[in-house]
Amino acid sequence: MQRVAKFCKYLPSFGWEPVILTVKDVEYLAKDESLAKEIPEGVEVFRSGSFDPLRILFLLKKIFKRIRKRRIKTDRRNKIGWFPWALVKGYNLCKKENIDLIFSTSPPPTSHLIAYFLKFLTKKSWIADFRDPWAGYQYQYYPTFLHKFLKKRAEKLILNSVDGIVAVNERIEKRIKEKNPLTENLKTIPNGFDPDDFVSPGRGDPSGRPYKIIYMGTFNPDCNPEPFFKAWSNLLVKKELPKEKIKLIHLGLSIGLDMDGLMRKYDLTEVIEREGYLPHREALKILTQADLLLLVVSEAEDTELCVPGKIYEYLYTQKPILAVVPPDGAAASLIKQFNAGQIIAPNDIIGIEKALKSYYAEFESCRGLIYQARSGRINATPTISAKDLELFTRKNLTSRLAEFFDEIVEDE
Repeated sequence: MQRVAKFCKYLPSFGWEPVILTVKDVEYLAKDESLAKEIPEGVEVFRSGSFDPLRILFLLKKIFKRIRKRRIKTDRRNKIGWFPWALVKGYNLCKKENIDLIFSTSPPPTSHLIAYFLKFLTKKSWIADFRDPWAGYQYQYYPTFLHKFLKKRAEKLILNSVDGIVAVNERIEKRIKEKNPLTENLKTIPNGFDPDDFVSPGRGDPSGRPYKIIYMGTFNPDCNPEPFFKAWSNLLVKKELPKEKIKLIHLGLSIGLDMDGLMRKYDLTEVIEREGYLPHREALKILTQADLLLLVVSEAEDTELCVPGKIYEYLYTQKPILAVVPPDGAAASLIKQFNAGQIIAPNDIIGIEKALKSYYAEFESCRGLIYQARSGRINATPTISAKDLELFTRKNLTSRLAEFFDEIVEDE
């Protein structure tokens, strides 16, 4: 939820006071309490209960202490159990806090459903933020036909009722427009980076240390590292890369994949370091020490709409990016725009091999030289200009959101 936390951090600078409605504590895969510190002092945060199984599990663990969370399987994207609690709480907040505008963000799509009813009950202006497509690659499997029908119906209701829509990239904005040509007041506001989160790694000497490939984020079926693992393994078997001089550092979780099995399958156990989920600034500090940044997006239905939020932080570091992503997708388009790395299709194992070899050869050619203070590399790839980077600062993006808020409220 960095996107929302950063909006709340900077909105007061542009004349808007956030009042936050969220859920009470739930049992979840990872928590980063440091992000809560992004919320400015004086901004009120209200929490409501939920019938979500993960909320119930959290309460049970407090009582029984030893319940293991893997005993309950639930959809982590659809939080319909939150709906009745949040609707009541949200209605009271709209009345007591003199709310001017409702801003809902998904996933989970339930937040838009809550906002739809709050708009109906309070007649307030409403803007919906789509960080992912409503019914895209993450939601293509439904337990029953009824589930699919209801979700499609809810999507239509929202697109017909909302006063303004924010999409995280132009592809999602286009998809929304295709679904409902009558939808007006659409704006693309991407994710970005906050320079305050970064600590400069300083100068470093590449001699005598391994080549560091870093992946920040979650490995899962939609972001599957197996094509990269296979290519890397092939190069090691052919002795075209030295096993002892390259390592992959994974900053994040693995969900829905047998990572231990994959590492054994490709004989990479000794060269992969799994740091797990880290506080955001701590992860970024390690990220700036990379020689190569890995980005993976699997080829599946609608994944071409996906632009992982970390890509903007990757761009800020000015490190080369090996993007194993759909070549015609939104992520590839952004990397091409800034000439920030090589784009290889996930099924192009030979292409991944060639790219990895070329990046490592460049690193070897620089051994013994002092790295540039900021980029940590010396090569012919153009750096991204400060003017271009400024487009993606969280403060600049929030200013655009505040302007949109102003437009919608003035039109009402």
